[in-house]
Amino acid sequence: MEAFIQADQFNYIKEQARTIGQAKANSTDKGVVNAVREMSIERTMNLFDELTDEQKQVLIKMESIQDREDYESFLQYVKQFVIPFPLVSEKTVEKAFPKVKKLKQPDLNLVDLKETVYLRWEDLGTNRTYMLIPKENKLAGISGFLEPSAHKGICSICNGLEEVSLFTIEKKGKMRGTYSKKGNYICKDSAVCNHNLKSKDKLHDFLENLK
Repeated sequence: MEAFIQADQFNYIKEQARTIGQAKANSTDKGVVNAVREMSIERTMNLFDELTDEQKQVLIKMESIQDREDYESFLQYVKQFVIPFPLVSEKTVEKAFPKVKKLKQPDLNLVDLKETVYLRWEDLGTNRTYMLIPKENKLAGISGFLEPSAHKGICSICNGLEEVSLFTIEKKGKMRGTYSKKGNYICKDSAVCNHNLKSKDKLHDFLENLK
């Protein structure tokens, strides 16, 4: 069977599976546990516009989670059906950032592509941060500056309460030779940010707001 789960959907499935495990661990009321289990399965199924019977059988295995070991086994099983982030080529990256000379390429060996909703990397030489964001079957590129300092706050990409830094981009102003800056606070750690993303909605909003 082909992979059919997006990385953000996988994060959501993790959350629902964890909810079942927590209900089992924290409640002795079978009615409560069954209600939580049914709700989590329903929410998981509703993530998808359409599912084959075979795909449903993959997800329904969530109902057998009893403890942490079951939870980990379920995630390991489901992960084989996750669609990885595209293996971007040098040309793909250059196409996303046509105005950047001597563009540093991302090191895909440093990330788990099946847990990558969007790709982010830094060029320490130029102090620039680059992102590739999937939208409408394409990869949109955005680059800017990420401040080195961080504080606890809400990330505008994943909406998580994490260590965040200000990410800013420069845009040409209406007057010749002028520039304007736009920015938002985002997770300092892109792996944490990707892990928190259970939908691409906020990610796409972030992209639109910086245009």
